[in-house]
Amino acid sequence: MAQQKDYPNIEPKTLDCLKSELQSMGITPPEGDSGTIDYQGVKLQVTYQASAQTLSVEMLQKPVFIPESLVWQLLDGRVQRCIGNA
Repeated sequence: MAQQKDYPNIEPKTLDCLKSELQSMGITPPEGDSGTIDYQGVKLQVTYQASAQTLSVEMLQKPVFIPESLVWQLLDGRVQRCIGNA
């Protein structure tokens, strides 16, 4: 599985939606456009490039008992939901 994913076509309002989605799950997103997310042993580095409207997410660490695919599924679902609401 990929250690990094790039999400294209992420408008600023989509990023705001994604941050709200994460907060509703008890996950604290970065305050700015870049930073780390650390939740239950999963650590992600996120970088939003406004000019390219691209969100890059790199998985830095995760517990062995959490499948990498589960982390990406959760994130993919939230991104798609926010793109659909934009």
